[in-house]
Amino acid sequence: MRHARSDSGTALSNTTMTALVRAALAVESESTRPLAGFTALAARLGFDGFSCLRIGCGTATAELIEHRTTAAPRWVAHYATRGYHLVDPRVTRTQGRAVPIVWDDAQADVHAEPFFAEARRHAIRSGVAMTVHDARGGRLVVCWDSRLGPAGATRSEAIRAELGTIALMAGIVHEAVTAHGAGPRQGARDLTLRERECLTLAARGMTSHDIAHKLGITERTANFHIGNVLAKFGALNRGEAIARAVALDLVALAH
Repeated sequence: MRHARSDSGTALSNTTMTALVRAALAVESESTRPLAGFTALAARLGFDGFSCLRIGCGTATAELIEHRTTAAPRWVAHYATRGYHLVDPRVTRTQGRAVPIVWDDAQADVHAEPFFAEARRHAIRSGVAMTVHDARGGRLVVCWDSRLGPAGATRSEAIRAELGTIALMAGIVHEAVTAHGAGPRQGARDLTLRERECLTLAARGMTSHDIAHKLGITERTANFHIGNVLAKFGALNRGEAIARAVALDLVALAH
């Protein structure tokens, strides 16, 4: 998989990341075919394709509800018919996790090999995947797919350096798929100064503990402010709130 790098070979800058977030919001609000727009974003992040799978978690066995992908329609049909979501590492390895995972077809076990064998024929051999949970208990698995085989140590390290950017994109994809065409949440521009400070530091990768230390407040207070931000944005997680705030120029990523 190509990795998310600028033309100069350095990691994505905060300016570039902000541009990606805004481009994603433009896809969400203006495109009548958001999948095509996110395919372009996948290319800018260094990947060959894009998939998102909606998984229902309310039954004993996970149910595949929806599968959108840049791969051929034949792959979508086979994937559903053969129940590949039950062995697909993009789905199984993101279960119960809130951070992106890097995967490749070298990780195949005996149960997943049929999935990998057919996925390879559709140019899906490695990539990054992340789960975003919805309010009804289901989840959307956002996948940035690559036609290249197992990643070496150097390439894997480069990819992991950009997981924060990829996680922000996953939050935007979730919004585009579940609420395509919706405008900014009511109250989004009513953040207090302290809420903006907390969100800005969160956007720079700080935990609640780090934010509390930086601002001279308790960790509980930091979580309180972040919780207020999520409520005002109608966001399900920090990544979604950060992405929306960056796109609206409510927080700055530059250090």
